[in-house]
Amino acid sequence: MRSSVTALTCCLICLSNAFAQSEEVTSTNLGVEFVFVRGGTFLMGDLWDVTYSEDEKPIHTVTLSDFWMSRYEITNYQFCVFLNERGNVVEGGKPWLDVEDPDCLIRRQGRRFSPKRGFWYHPVIETTWYGAMAFAEWLGCRLPTEAEWEYAARVEGRDIMFPHGRMLTHDDANFAGKGGKDVYDWTSPIGKFPSNLLGLFDMAGNVWERCQDWYDEDYYRIDSITNPAGPDSGQYRTMRGGAWSYSQINCRTTIRGINRPDEANDTIGFRIVRDVREADSEPNDL
Repeated sequence: MRSSVTALTCCLICLSNAFAQSEEVTSTNLGVEFVFVRGGTFLMGDLWDVTYSEDEKPIHTVTLSDFWMSRYEITNYQFCVFLNERGNVVEGGKPWLDVEDPDCLIRRQGRRFSPKRGFWYHPVIETTWYGAMAFAEWLGCRLPTEAEWEYAARVEGRDIMFPHGRMLTHDDANFAGKGGKDVYDWTSPIGKFPSNLLGLFDMAGNVWERCQDWYDEDYYRIDSITNPAGPDSGQYRTMRGGAWSYSQINCRTTIRGINRPDEANDTIGFRIVRDVREADSEPNDL
């Protein structure tokens, strides 16, 4: 039985009411908005049998607890605030951010980091899984599990192939090609396309979003599971949602992408979640 999902804007860190696009990135103006997702039970996997990817099958029953998910993908600006406090630490043999890659949208001047001009509010790219996890933990959060991500993208686990319904157009998302609202050759600023019914933006296209799970192509063979967190180990971590350079079919709500945790490129970003705590107030319908 599905439970309802309500949206609530929650400011986890809101030290200023507005983003200030100045040349100096400081920790006094960082804000991350969250949407409350009420848990429930749903059928996870490729409900429509539209793909050759056997790792999206078989369909299996998953039950999730309540959680909060960031309304937007984490931006270059927000990641710079983190780097300026924590530094660009080497973990898993690579720095959290590959700032030397020409595709990186963040620049380093001495020990300070700032977004390149015009890319402050684009999703951060060229981060490793370790860097994404470190950012999340810095805020007392984590990366979403695959199950949480799919449940939220499908609006409480509804039978929808894309976050907006049964179809995806260039008015809905930034994916391969152009048309409609999609005028972007690369990443687009967060929130430029309509949200899904939960109020989550860019759940299809723009950038792949990292999940906390290790990847196992046979993991879905578990018949029924509560709050699955993936295998205990593996070679790759999972990611979801497709990206700006990927086709429509690769932006489905059930598509499973993979990437080594020490790899970074210009198609992968992330959003974060936090667990519901006893101190959290009961969310209200908006």
